Amino acid sequence: MKKLCGLAIIAVWMCSAGVREPAALEQKNKGLELDLGGDFRLRQELIYNLPAGNVILPDQNFFRFRSRLWGEAKHENFRLYTRLANEMYDVARPHNSRKYKAPDEVVVDNLYLDANDLLGGWLDLRLGRQDLMYGAGRVLMDGTPFDGSRTIYMDAIKATINFDREKKNTLDLLAIYNRPDNELSVGGLEGQSDRQLNSINPRSRNLAEYGGGLYFKSKELDELPFDIYWIYKRETKADLNGAKLPGRKFHTWGLRLMPKYTETISGEYEGAVQAGEQDGGTATRGYMGFAALKYAPVVEWTIRPFVKGGVYYLSGDKQRGAGHADSAWDPVWARWPQFSELYVYNFKDGAGYWTNLIYPHLEAGCDITKAHKLGATVGPMYADEKDGLGGGSGDLYGWLGSIFYEFPILTNVFGRDDQRGNVIGRVQAEVLDPGDYYTTDKVAYYLRWQIIASF
Repeated sequence: MKKLCGLAIIAVWMCSAGVREPAALEQKNKGLELDLGGDFRLRQELIYNLPAGNVILPDQNFFRFRSRLWGEAKHENFRLYTRLANEMYDVARPHNSRKYKAPDEVVVDNLYLDANDLLGGWLDLRLGRQDLMYGAGRVLMDGTPFDGSRTIYMDAIKATINFDREKKNTLDLLAIYNRPDNELSVGGLEGQSDRQLNSINPRSRNLAEYGGGLYFKSKELDELPFDIYWIYKRETKADLNGAKLPGRKFHTWGLRLMPKYTETISGEYEGAVQAGEQDGGTATRGYMGFAALKYAPVVEWTIRPFVKGGVYYLSGDKQRGAGHADSAWDPVWARWPQFSELYVYNFKDGAGYWTNLIYPHLEAGCDITKAHKLGATVGPMYADEKDGLGGGSGDLYGWLGSIFYEFPILTNVFGRDDQRGNVIGRVQAEVLDPGDYYTTDKVAYYLRWQIIASF
């Protein structure tokens, strides 16, 4: 009942913001600004022949219907924002997975308060449920990985210290606590509203994740922007069939550099190390590295092309879980598709659990106009350690290729300067030709099309 009342209050407030009379509001609220908006996403995904261990996962074909409604109230340096989300599935394959049907559950996706320009502009605060996205998302991106693409929020406090008036040098202080389920929800499968959000094993429950850290960003030098960070994370024990899976606590230290060598050549480099321990005292450590060079020629055409070559490294451990020190990279809060919508489902340690990887790749693309985008990536994926989990004797996961095209269907319907009033389409395809890490030689495919309308 408390959940229902809370959602009802939020919905009433949001609707009151939407049905507004500008002149009357200005006169009554004396500078209070209210706004309302939302978006709707229709997506179909198909997955065929995806290897997992020494088996092939069942083929998948499903539609997702995600709708979101947001509202905000602003007054001077303060802003209250909330967003409600709902996502339903229509599953054609596999036939025994017909879940999340209409109306499914409505969840509070965001609910936070901003207090900006405090202490003469030196401090900004954001308190509550919020999306936290840093850098390229290799460490901090998704707080609800088992929720798919419906939500990515974290329940957090973010304090930003601005070291200069132009905010070229900032330090974010983070405190995060992510529950295993969303308490601010109504409805759900068979009347349940405790869908697991942080699970690693698909059948485990009650895994909470909390921690925090420091994230410093500098844009002082135009030729060398950089980030430095330290993140602490605690993963609690999870329940699995009456047993407890061990949790862990660990620290991650990292540096990200984004040099601009010339007008046409730029780079990106990121490295991080981890150290901690599992419950029971087993030591853990991990390493991550990324390096890439990008060439984007200066052209006078409408088409703006680029080519980029890089390598992504995540340490592995061929005896992981055997009771000795674990040297496999832990993805922290970065369990999301990253560079592949296909391979994200493939990991033994759970969907999106990126680890044990060496991925040299070549990427090319172009912005045909400001609204049309085309891109492709190809490269071999290797295991850092031969762990034998794929059934084969080698370390080549396979060759991965992907291509996408994003295009406008409708633009600026409401005559605004932002994205509201746009309808954007996107088609995407991926192919994985398995290597000797697996026993199968069947080519795996991923296809997706989607339409997103913002209002």
